[in-house]
Order: sequence, then structure tokens, then C-alpha cells
Amino acid sequence: MEAAKHEYPQRSLDFLFELLATPSISGYEDPGQRVVADYARHLGLEPEADVHGNVWAILGPDDGPLVGLEGHVDQIGMTVKHINDDGFLHVDFVGGSWEVYARRVTVHTKHGPVPGVIGKQPLHYGEAEDRTKTKKIHEYWIDIGARSGSEARQSVALGDPITYDGPPTLLGRDLLMSCGLDNRISVFCAFEALRLLKEEGFQGPARVAALSCVQEEVSMVGATTLAHSLPLDVVIAADVWPFVTDVPDCDARRFGELKLGSGPCIVRGANIAPRVFEGLVDSAKESQIPYQVQAWPGQTPTDAMAFFKSKGGTPVGLLGAPERYLHTPSEVVHMGDLWNMTRLMAAFARSVESSESYSRRSAILG
Repeated sequence: MEAAKHEYPQRSLDFLFELLATPSISGYEDPGQRVVADYARHLGLEPEADVHGNVWAILGPDDGPLVGLEGHVDQIGMTVKHINDDGFLHVDFVGGSWEVYARRVTVHTKHGPVPGVIGKQPLHYGEAEDRTKTKKIHEYWIDIGARSGSEARQSVALGDPITYDGPPTLLGRDLLMSCGLDNRISVFCAFEALRLLKEEGFQGPARVAALSCVQEEVSMVGATTLAHSLPLDVVIAADVWPFVTDVPDCDARRFGELKLGSGPCIVRGANIAPRVFEGLVDSAKESQIPYQVQAWPGQTPTDAMAFFKSKGGTPVGLLGAPERYLHTPSEVVHMGDLWNMTRLMAAFARSVESSESYSRRSAILG
């Protein structure tokens, strides 16, 4: 089954592009979360937030089992660590980054955005043996055009967050390229699943919460605290999944086969509740939603792990949107995969019954 074209209305696409264009580095997610909260209000739902800045909205009856549809809103970036006397900024990563040389960036200051570029000495200046060595982050600098340290310090402060400049752009007919697709696209899908359910007059029996969590890239603290504060019966966490094999030099023997445009991947492994995995597969088949399966034997580097081990444990499933060029300013996904991930989230929520248990306890004790 090939991935369907997306069927998002224009207002939904406006939400997606606004969210992608809004800076939302780990620890500085408030601007992005305001976009999410405003969209929840647009859907006629009442957004809620907590002490760390997690945002969520709930649809459905007051007494049904609570199903969480989760993505994290934070993106990778950098923070200012040192301003030297020549006006150059030295930085550290917020989350993992690769291939940073000559990237255009924006420093977000209390005075407003300041453009810059990441610099290093050209390869021409290095010794032959140094040309293939990867530089450490402190060996780079950001040039904001300041003529001195005092001039730079007038606009930039230590700790200011920095984002890569990579505005959302369509590639060809079906692909979306942007910085920060990881993982604001899953927040988008979760709230769009709520929109689909609301528009069809969803009445339960489940309650469905779209969750926009913070700080996944640095600590998973958002998902960890939300697991304690919300009485979630089951969670479908969603993230990007970068192990695509439709690009050169990627070996399916190592990562499994995964292609853009063939549907979201449903992850199977030790941290995934078997009944949740089976429920996602059944929902995909019943709704004729294309999907791919990915095996992950240990703990996943996603918020699914936070829900899995927080409190007394929450039964969790994990969806992945196939993505190229992870943790760069030019991440790429297929719009049809986002649409099918949205549909699959909604289909799973519809399938949850009042008496449903996804705990392994019932499989063991009956």
C-alpha cells in the first residue's frame, strides 16, 4: 500500500508552518507552546500547562480511560557560553548536532533576534593530517558582525539560546524540509488527531489527550513529570525515525528497512507494551493505513522510555515518522507519512474500550 496524499486543510498547514517557524529550543519552549495552546483553543478545547511548560488538551468523556498522544516540542540548538574580546561567541550544543560549519543561526536575545554564522578556520589553513579531524564545539565560534567584545555584549548575553536557520520548505511534491521537524511534527500529528476525532463527534469511551512535552532532547523531564501528573492509562509516543534506507549507503541489515512515503513506522521492542503494538497494527489494518515495522531491542532514545519507567510504569507504544538528515537544519519528511501517522493516532484512540487493559499484568495473571 502506498502512502496516501495528505488531506490536511489549510488551517492545519498554517499551524504546522507556524510551529516550525517558531524557535523552541530545549528549556526555551514557551514560544512554541503558545502556538500549540492557541491551536487547541482554535479546536474549541481548553489547553492546560504545568510548571515545566508541558501543554496538553483533552477530548472525550470525563470517566473514560485516558489515552495520551504525545510528541515533544523542543528542538536542538546551542547556547552562548563565552563572548571573547573580539566579539565572537563560543557556544555549546543543546541536544546533538552535526555538520555545523558555516550554518546560519539566530541568537535569541532579550533585545530581539541577532543573526550570525558558525565559523572555523578554512581547511586550507590546516595541516594535511588535520583536515579530516572533527572539531570540538569549543573550536567553533559564531560571528555576529560585532567589532569588539563590548559591542557583542550589548546585544547578546551568556545563556542566550541559538537556533539554526532552516525555514520550512517544500521539496518536490511530497517532501517537507525544515529545521526542528524533530519533533514538532509529532506534536502537530497529535493535535491533528484530536481535530479529526472532534470533527467526527467523538464521544469515547476513551478520553484522548494530545500532549506537547518539553526538554526531550536534554533530559526527557517533560514526559517524566507529565507521567506523574496525568492519570494516563496508555500512551502513544511519537517521534521522527531516522534510520531510512532509501538514501545511499544505509544498510537495511543494520537498521531494518524504512522508506519515506510508505507510512509511519510502528516500533516493536522491549519497552513497548505488546498489546499496544498489536493495537496499533490492528488499527492500521482496519483503517487501511500504510505502516512499517521497526524493531528496537533495548530502550529507545525517545519520550516513550520516560513514560515506560515513570511512576509505576505506563503501557506505551511508539510511532516514528521516517526522516532524513536528523539533527541538521534540513531535516526531511514525507507529508503523506505525517497524514497517516495522524490517522493512526486517531484510529487507535477510537479502538480503546472502557475495560481495555494494555498492562502485561493481565497477560500474566489473566
